[in-house]
Amino acid sequence: MMIPPVRLSTSLGLAWAYAGQQAAALATKLGLGPLGGRAFLPRAVCRAVDAELKRLETMVRRILFLTAMETPLPEAGPAPQRKGVCQAAPPADGAGPRVFGLPVFRLTETSLSPAKKASRLAARLAARARYEGARSDPEARPGPQDLVPAKRLMNRFAALEQALSDPEAQVARFRRTLARIRADKSLPLPVANEPPAACTGRQNTPVLRELFWTLHDAALSWLPILDSS
Repeated sequence: MMIPPVRLSTSLGLAWAYAGQQAAALATKLGLGPLGGRAFLPRAVCRAVDAELKRLETMVRRILFLTAMETPLPEAGPAPQRKGVCQAAPPADGAGPRVFGLPVFRLTETSLSPAKKASRLAARLAARARYEGARSDPEARPGPQDLVPAKRLMNRFAALEQALSDPEAQVARFRRTLARIRADKSLPLPVANEPPAACTGRQNTPVLRELFWTLHDAALSWLPILDSS
C-alpha cells in the first residue's frame, strides 16, 4: 500500500513569502543598485551569499515542486533544445528582445556522483596546498577581504528574483519538466536525497531547520508517485 504524499498547500504561501522577504533583505545587504549586480565582492561576503542563495534556492525549488505536483501532470512534449546558462526571457507586452538574457532558475537538482565528489575534494586539496605554500609569504595569502569575481553569484541571485517574481510561470515550466521525467525514467528525479548543509546546519534557527526538513520530506513523499506514474 502506497502512503499518500504530504500536501502543504496551506503552508506553502507562508514559506514563499518568507523566501521573497529574505531575497529582498539580501539585495539590501549587498547594496544592489538599479542594475542589480556587483562585479566583485569580498571573499567572505561571497561565501555568505553563496550559503544564503543555497538556502533560498532549495526552499523555492521545494515549494515549486510541491505546487507543480498537486494536480495531474500534462502529457510530455518534445524535449526543448539545450541552451546556455543564460537565455532570453519572453518579451513582455510586445517589447523587443532583451539585449542581455536573464539567467534561468534551475528547477532540478541531483545528488553528486562519486566522480564529482572526488573532483571537488581534489579541488579543495589543491586550494589548501596553494594556501600552505603561500603561508611563508603573507602578501600572497588569500584573505577574507580579497575581492573576487561575483558574476556567478549575481546570476544565481537574478534567476532567484525572476522565479520569485513570476511563480505561475515557474510552476508551469516545472510541470513540463516533471512530465518529461515521468515519461522518461532515465532522467534523474528532481529532488536530491538530502538538502544542502546550508539548509540544515546549526547556523540556522531550529524553526528554519524544521521548515527545510518539512518541505524536503514532503517533496520526497511525492517522488514514488512521479517515478511510478
